[in-house]
Order: sequence, then structure tokens, then C-alpha cells
Amino acid sequence: MNIISKVKSSLSDSLTTFKYFERFIATFCILIPLLLRATDTGYQTGFRESISDYVYMPHSYIFGMLMCIAAMLFIVNGVVYYRSEQHMHISWHGQWYNIVLGLSLIGVICFPWREYSIIHFSFAAIFFAGNAVVTGIFYKDKDKKMSITLAILTISTIPFAIGNIISMLTAEWVSLTVIGIHFALTTIDMDKQVTERKPKKLI
Repeated sequence: MNIISKVKSSLSDSLTTFKYFERFIATFCILIPLLLRATDTGYQTGFRESISDYVYMPHSYIFGMLMCIAAMLFIVNGVVYYRSEQHMHISWHGQWYNIVLGLSLIGVICFPWREYSIIHFSFAAIFFAGNAVVTGIFYKDKDKKMSITLAILTISTIPFAIGNIISMLTAEWVSLTVIGIHFALTTIDMDKQVTERKPKKLI
């Protein structure tokens, strides 16, 4: 079987497709700050103080594009959970909180922080605090310790950012990494499920 046939065969299984989709979201979340820095031609001294400040870079449409992609990934993820939880035997939790997180990201995009500070930071707080809450509450039993530790790590960065010990971008990056790990953790058991669903070869 050639590579193309293997890919088609793999993606024909809905659970396998969903697994890869979850892992893509995880990777994309973690890479957002790097992608923004790589395309910021107007700021040559390193990273900006926050992810939100990239809306003011010369190619600001890239900020909007990346954040919209992230928002849509969260929303689509929630919808897929909602439509697929029964026949794919996946957790129902994602059907609502990922949609809320996605909508809050859209709010962050639509209301730049310099012009609409209160509205902007309200949506940002919903997203980043929501990440911590989701990670610390919705987990599989075997991931309990790691999930709670990651949630505490996310929350602990906030006072450091407010006290200017670390930049707000660093705190935001930690939050994005945590939610990325959370997405990745949800897919670990899917490998076993996919294997069990494959028809066994007759000897």
C-alpha cells in the first residue's frame, strides 16, 4: 500500500481524523507567538509585551488571520464534539467550553486593547482563565495530577505578569501551551481505540 492509500485509509476513520484535528489545534496554539514574532517586521528587539499588541504590527492582518484560525478551530472542535460524542465515544465536555473559548478569542480580535481596553481584557480574561479552569476540571482520571498542575501553573503566571516579573506574552504563551497539552492529552487513548476498531486480519 503506497503512502497516499495509507493516508486515505487512515483519514477515512472519523476517530483518527478527530485525533489529528485535536493534535493540530494543540500544535497551532503553542506556535502562535512564534508565528506572530516571525511576521512582525516593525518590532526588531524581540517579542512584544503581549500577544494582543501584535494587532498593531505592520502586517496586522496576519494577527487577525492567526487568531481567527485559532478561534474557528476551537469552535469547530466544540461542534465536532457535540455531533460525534455518541458514535465515537468521546467526552461530552468539549461541546460547550471550546465554543466559549473560540468566541472569546473573536472578541479579543474585534476589540483592540488600546481602543477598547475593558472589553478586550474581559474577553482575554475569559479565554485565558477559561483555559486554566478547563484544564483543571475536565480531565481523565489518569491525567488528574498533570492537569491540575498545569492549571495551577497557568494561574500562577498572572501575578508575575501583573508585577512585571515576566511579560504578559510569557503568561499568555504558558496558557496556550497548557491548553495545547490539554488537547494532546485527550487524544492519547484515541490511538488504542483506533487500533481496536480496525478489522483484524485473517490468518
